[in-house]
Amino acid sequence: MGEEGPAVEPLVVHALIRRQLRLALVAFGLLVVLLGPLPLVFTALRDTGAWPGSALIVWAVLGVAVYPVLVAIGRWYVVRAERAERDTADLAERA
Repeated sequence: MGEEGPAVEPLVVHALIRRQLRLALVAFGLLVVLLGPLPLVFTALRDTGAWPGSALIVWAVLGVAVYPVLVAIGRWYVVRAERAERDTADLAERA
């Protein structure tokens, strides 16, 4: 690596950190947009005791329907974070 190696490494690591922070903010934004309105939707529903089956719908959404969204966002984030790390490792090896 010579003299250039130590100066390049902090820049490469800083770029990786920025890229992963951007990914994390996008994943958080997706969570907020897709799952954030759920409490508002549930609040807008009429009293769950007055409408038969509404409590079951609420719990089905919270207990079942939310998890595929969480898994999909998590998988999206992990795949892209690993890709960023591989790209950074390749860039560091070339430097």
